[in-house]
Amino acid sequence: MNQTTMAIVKGRLRPGFYDRLLNILLFFLLFTALTANRVAAQGTRPASGITVGQAVPAGVWAYPNHAFLTDSLASPIRLNAYRGKLILLDFWATYCVPCIASFPKMKSLQQQYQHDLQIILVNNEPLARASAFLQKRKNEHGEAFTAIVADTLLNRTFPHRTIPHYVWIGRDGRVLAITGEEELEEAKLLQALQGEGSAFTNKKNIDPALPLFSSADFPTEGLQKYSLLTQGRVSGLASGTQFRKAKSGALVGRAFTNTGFFSLYSTIARQLQRALGWRFSDQQIRYAGASEAGFLQDTYNYEFVVPERFSAQLYSMMLHDLNTYSPYVATFKTEKTNCLILERYSTAGTPLNHDGDESLVKGAGQQGALNLKNVPVDALADRLENLTWNSLPVMNHTDISERISVRISRTGNLQEVNAGLGPYGLRLRPAKKKIMIMLISDQATKPTLYKPR
Repeated sequence: MNQTTMAIVKGRLRPGFYDRLLNILLFFLLFTALTANRVAAQGTRPASGITVGQAVPAGVWAYPNHAFLTDSLASPIRLNAYRGKLILLDFWATYCVPCIASFPKMKSLQQQYQHDLQIILVNNEPLARASAFLQKRKNEHGEAFTAIVADTLLNRTFPHRTIPHYVWIGRDGRVLAITGEEELEEAKLLQALQGEGSAFTNKKNIDPALPLFSSADFPTEGLQKYSLLTQGRVSGLASGTQFRKAKSGALVGRAFTNTGFFSLYSTIARQLQRALGWRFSDQQIRYAGASEAGFLQDTYNYEFVVPERFSAQLYSMMLHDLNTYSPYVATFKTEKTNCLILERYSTAGTPLNHDGDESLVKGAGQQGALNLKNVPVDALADRLENLTWNSLPVMNHTDISERISVRISRTGNLQEVNAGLGPYGLRLRPAKKKIMIMLISDQATKPTLYKPR
């Protein structure tokens, strides 16, 4: 049992104990008041910190911060002492080279605008370390800054991940801007003195531990190269694709969301073969890996963006990227296979082309009609290839360059289709031909690495 407890039990205080107890009580009251002040100051700020346009809370203005003024520790600094001026809070550290490199500019601006501007250095390192560093800078460079050291409140009020970090507080007590060192210019300062913050580029609070593009604050302007591949469906994203274009209109990227690899490789193959003047279809894709179900059903999200100067090579670069990092490898090869040849075999009794807008009317099942108006012949080959009864690639050997219009009333089998194509001098002929296919296999367990010669 301690001395205090014993004294109370006996009902009297020992000689001299009263003075010690009074001192303890006074210390406790002072500590409680200081803690309450700290809690009140912290409680006035939002959990996410004060942002641009918001007023600095009253508790932050009145809070007594540890200070370093000139040659020694001074009375606590309260921001209230500088209210009515433009206040520039400079968050820094003794190990931050860019922070210290800005000190001469800070010194010059403070001297030039001392009646309207108050620069306050804010450091959250141990008091002795920060104070010794500032004293050394004053002795060697004549930099007599007003500084808050061993800070806790301001760093939480204005949270940040990187330094230098500057908070510009206007004469009206509102935050004008939160910036990096690139905004520390006299022209910007003069605008801030007038209460104008729109000229500033505000600093982004990006977490570098996360993938950069997972942050909404990460800027996309000036994007040169980007690639992302994730497995699994993402709720909130539609299944499909989006185009990424430069300001000039050039296509520089594609994004595929909640999509399987069959669609990914199909898109790339079509574009690459079309650039060579050849039509390519899904029927020309062959999967030779271990799990066809996984290849067809697994869902991925993929985005790939290149510099504009590589726009013409977008799809070949995309294929190389997928072949390197995806679970699969795709290559082109010629293969003799069963197919259907769309050919012109006689003079048409019905004109092939009509004036009018392009239109495609989808057939309804095996007995549906096929109605195409003013479209390329490849569009006819696509529709014939996708008929429900057909599993073979359709090769366009018509040599027709103009647009065509074709109507077939019944498309339930090959005979019905040819009966409809006959009046136009066209037909589908089964054959075995060498055609270009895309062969897809599973990725090797060990990637082939580049070896310098």
